[in-house]
Amino acid sequence: MDKTKGKLTEYWDNLLFGHLPAHANLDKVGEEVKEHYLFVRLMWMRFIIPLVAFYLVMGLVFRINIFGALFLSLLVFIYSNILPDADILIKKTPEGKSESLWYEIFFLLCFAPIVVYYVFHGKAKPLFSNTFKPFHGLKAALVWAIFLFILGSLFWPDFLLKSLMLPIFGFVGYLFHLVVDDVIKLFSFRGKK
Repeated sequence: MDKTKGKLTEYWDNLLFGHLPAHANLDKVGEEVKEHYLFVRLMWMRFIIPLVAFYLVMGLVFRINIFGALFLSLLVFIYSNILPDADILIKKTPEGKSESLWYEIFFLLCFAPIVVYYVFHGKAKPLFSNTFKPFHGLKAALVWAIFLFILGSLFWPDFLLKSLMLPIFGFVGYLFHLVVDDVIKLFSFRGKK
């Protein structure tokens, strides 16, 4: 059993690390998940549950079934909380080379799972930026919220309440990540672990 486990671990490491760019650090991702888990758990009780209750009451008042939209919004919240770390796939621009175009970088932000798929298959074009951690800022959070509003409007064009759920939950999840990383300094979270 130990030999099988060892061979499976070796196979997985070769498969995963063989396709990742050299600058992508998976240990950093594990540390980030641990760091953000405590804060998200705290904010879940203080912010997300009241927001969910508000949407449930609004759904009852307007007689709209919002359970599907609410479930999808909660998934988007969790995804948005880890999304800013997708910038590990963006390299620092080497001398003599130009930065990637803004829409290429924001394509990664909006369609990260697709780009990650192509990175693993070695078919993704490398992205370059002079900005350190380009997704760790309010500009990227606003682009993400606008993208989610457009997506929500496509899913539920007749119900403004449902189409607003995606960008609100996504934006809040993104902001929670920025608070933990001390990009937004509402309070010092790092000392309260």
